[in-house]
Amino acid sequence: MIGAGLANWLPHPRALRPKGVNSPVGVQSGGPAVGSQPALPYRSQRHHFGIRARVTAAFAAGAAALSGALAASTFVLARHYLLNQRESVATVATYANAGVVERELADGRVDLGQALSSLTMAQGTSAFLYRDGTWYSTEVSVGAEGVSRPVLLPSSLVEVVERGTPARQREAIGNQPGVAVGVPLPSVGADYFEVHSLSELSATLEVLASVVFACAAATTIAGLLVGRWASGRLVRPLRGIADVASAISGGALDKRLPEAADRDLAVLSNSFNDMVAALEERIKRDARFASDVSHELRSPLTTIQATVEVLQGSAGSLPADGLLAMGMLKQEVARFSSMVQDLLEMARFDAAAGELDLEELALDDLVANTVRAYPDRLVPVFVSPGATNTWVMGDRRRLQRALVNLLDNAKAYAGGAVGVYVERDGNYAEVTVDDAGPGVQPCERGAIFERFYRGAAAGRRAASPGSGLGLALVEEHVRAHGGWVDVAERPGGGARFIVRLPVTTLGGTVGS
Repeated sequence: MIGAGLANWLPHPRALRPKGVNSPVGVQSGGPAVGSQPALPYRSQRHHFGIRARVTAAFAAGAAALSGALAASTFVLARHYLLNQRESVATVATYANAGVVERELADGRVDLGQALSSLTMAQGTSAFLYRDGTWYSTEVSVGAEGVSRPVLLPSSLVEVVERGTPARQREAIGNQPGVAVGVPLPSVGADYFEVHSLSELSATLEVLASVVFACAAATTIAGLLVGRWASGRLVRPLRGIADVASAISGGALDKRLPEAADRDLAVLSNSFNDMVAALEERIKRDARFASDVSHELRSPLTTIQATVEVLQGSAGSLPADGLLAMGMLKQEVARFSSMVQDLLEMARFDAAAGELDLEELALDDLVANTVRAYPDRLVPVFVSPGATNTWVMGDRRRLQRALVNLLDNAKAYAGGAVGVYVERDGNYAEVTVDDAGPGVQPCERGAIFERFYRGAAAGRRAASPGSGLGLALVEEHVRAHGGWVDVAERPGGGARFIVRLPVTTLGGTVGS
């Protein structure tokens, strides 16, 4: 039965859509939630950096460490050298001025103030003279003379010089860095001191620090760029391997890696090609074996079917036990015949012999006609307004076989399908088969399309009437058309099988 009048019998599939998503307006609107791809296996939510990011980070870290160490060592050595040089110059100048003061005091013709004022002092340099408990200085703030130690002179330096030992000390003098030098003058009973400012040197060191660490930052950035370039060269062969591996996983077993000019990569590419060649030969051998066995089984199976039909003609003369055995034999022979046909179909897929007989098909008509021809004609079909006259480029027999297998699966395990929906989602069309059975457990949804998988009921023949190849064939047929199939939970209970196929415009332009 096909029609829109039954749309109110079942929970509307659009109920699964998030709030705010528009649905087609019309009596026949219905179908699965669209816009999502098949559920993927669970993956950890932890994000790991790729090999290219790690190589780039390693280059950047190495460049930062090396340039930072080089910058720090350069700055420390330059600072040590400049400070020592400045202190040496200050010491030489202090001794020279101390000699001048000593000679003038020994001459006795000038007083202490005149002796200090006669000195030629560099900018930022202050001179102090201590004699007979009195301090004399060239600093205006100190005055011409005083009885207390000038604040510019460290007390520790003064104590050492007073004991008759020349001394030099570098520390913050006032608010500026400086170096103080003291020279005892025992011949005239005095001590001479000079304080040399290091402000200019400090400014020079600050500029030097900025330059070397700017160079370190530039080197780090350069290392990052080099790492990015080198990692790109490193992963380029891996991308080629990934592309070939992806093509092989899609069924292109004739794909091979090109011969590598690099000796190190040649070992990898040759081993990979040898592995693929062995895999291709194994798959072809297994496919030939399955095909040969299936063909060999058809002849005795045909004989058994003919024998069963002959025995059915004389079923009236059989006892009750014989009739029961006859019914069981007929059921098993039909099941065996279906499994042989499925095996032959699967063998053609594995041998890549199942070429598609492509033509432009109106999907809504294809689904409606297939369901109408199905023995259980009570399955309703709902076509959304947006899916009317939706065209696909496909093989009519294979698409019909996929839909029939889904209907058979619903009939065998869920008491039959309760609705078939056709919808359009952009460049894809969806065909959904709903049932009201026990549904498919989430843990089984990733394996239900594997060959010979029959779920938890696999060990009970009565509960698992199929061979486990029907859904595997559905996936093979759909995948051959560039689509995919998935299973989800139906609102209200049951299973929902969703087939997504790329659509085409009339004339052969396939949507991407």
